[in-house]
Amino acid sequence: MKPDELGINGFVLLQDETLLKLGTDAMLLSDFARIPYRAKVADLGCGNGAILILLAARHDSCELHGVEIQERSAQLISENIRLNNLSNRAFSYCADLRALPPSLIPGSFDVVVSNPPYMKPESGLKTENTALRKARMEIDCTIDDVCRAASRLLKFGGSFSLVYRPDRLAELFSALKAHDLAPKRMRMVQNKSDAEPSLVLLEARKGGRDGMAHLPALIIREQNGEETAEVKAIYRR
Repeated sequence: MKPDELGINGFVLLQDETLLKLGTDAMLLSDFARIPYRAKVADLGCGNGAILILLAARHDSCELHGVEIQERSAQLISENIRLNNLSNRAFSYCADLRALPPSLIPGSFDVVVSNPPYMKPESGLKTENTALRKARMEIDCTIDDVCRAASRLLKFGGSFSLVYRPDRLAELFSALKAHDLAPKRMRMVQNKSDAEPSLVLLEARKGGRDGMAHLPALIIREQNGEETAEVKAIYRR
């Protein structure tokens, strides 16, 4: 396999055709997440490490830890860390986020990010590929599991950024509240300005107070079908 160029500071991403590949979700989340200088960051359910590598490309001072339950995907994370010479600040764990390894110390992270499975098992995703089903459907974990793990890892005041489905916001808010994560920023993603939102980007804070900023919608395409200037900037096109 030949790695794909990410177009950001020379970073690359090795991908497997049989696994979930880099998509809009990961690109938008890597841009949306706010990463302080020298932050310690965890990516929960990180697949092939796409968000991990994108954050490393965008933020050269952060320390990154990726958790992925599927063995082949976890192997790809390690390979992508090696390919991008990140072994001094990026680390991967083949582990279940419901039982995090002891080396991931609770309360020690500044930021947690996640592009979690956001489809219910009965949603009717039409694929026989077990790896893709697990990446997109709540088979190995639920949104409550993800929020619990994020809260466990975060320092008080740390942030949790994720991408999710707008039609499941009620479940997301419930899970966040159950684990002391207060929504602070939310941005809907629409394919075009007149389309219904297809994704939501959200940032929550551990132990935060009530009050959330509703950011302007992120529009993917102009009415003529071309990418908007903002999306081109995110992709560095």
